[in-house]
Amino acid sequence: MKILPSIASASQYNIEKELGRIGSRYYENLHIDIEDGNFIPNITFGLKTVRQIRENYKLPFSVHLMVSNPENYINELKNTGCCIIFIHVESCRYLSEVLNKIKSLGIRAGIALNPCSDLKNYRYLFGITDAVMFMTSEPDFRGQIFNPAVLENIEEALGEKRLELWVDGGVKEEHLEFLKKKTDRLCSNGQRDI
Repeated sequence: MKILPSIASASQYNIEKELGRIGSRYYENLHIDIEDGNFIPNITFGLKTVRQIRENYKLPFSVHLMVSNPENYINELKNTGCCIIFIHVESCRYLSEVLNKIKSLGIRAGIALNPCSDLKNYRYLFGITDAVMFMTSEPDFRGQIFNPAVLENIEEALGEKRLELWVDGGVKEEHLEFLKKKTDRLCSNGQRDI
């Protein structure tokens, strides 16, 4: 299991200090949530901030687009050192097209599912996606409480050996212990709970 640092809760006023605190020796990448205040009520970082972070931080980025119309962000992210970009299945009409666009830029593509989304509806994307991110809480930053009902979707995805599985939202140490028993090919984004 991999635990990746996320800067979603970082102080934007002290972002350089926050990144220094995370360091880079022990992690494969830095997880960045881009939130537009439209797809979800919160706003985190825009593309300008992501470019500025890239100038001073060496690790590759995993980017989670929690935005409406994620296709409008893909070209801008091309030169920011992304190793994977996740788009929400609920956020765009033509998922295959957007995933293929990401892959055409040499970046791995992933889908993210809110707790209410049923994985069965998106199996048709497994041939072109590299990873599935399960939101284990509602992505609204109002409590971030782990929703155990999502475990059913995760269990179903375990049969897809080619896919990397990610969990995000309200994950605490006891959840990680349970998930580690299920699989070793899971990534979790950590802000403050882990």
